[in-house]
Amino acid sequence: MASAPKEVAETSFSFLHMEMVQMALGTTSTMTGELQQAGRKLESIGFQVGQRLVERYTKDRPRFADTLEIIKFICKDFWFEIYRKQIDKLQTNNRGVYMLQDNKHRLLSRCSPSADQQATAKHTG
Repeated sequence: MASAPKEVAETSFSFLHMEMVQMALGTTSTMTGELQQAGRKLESIGFQVGQRLVERYTKDRPRFADTLEIIKFICKDFWFEIYRKQIDKLQTNNRGVYMLQDNKHRLLSRCSPSADQQATAKHTG
């Protein structure tokens, strides 16, 4: 008898993400350099988590034959497993650079700074 896949409520994932953002920001001010450093910290964490998830989801799959196969996997299978939706748009410059676009990314939409914070950053940056 196969066990059902274990899932976590989306709200738990959202709360974890919000806490990670707060941890990265710490007591930083709205200075552009400090916000960029917090962004780099979050990007590094995201890269490591994404790398581990990809390894987990691909461990039982045959090796990818080429880059296009990898991109298809990310856009169709992987993104859907993580976010329950497919990528909205995929672009390439035909030189090996791909841009994946998600117009309604649930987690990133909550990270946008308020209008006050944006105005302050423009004046100090």
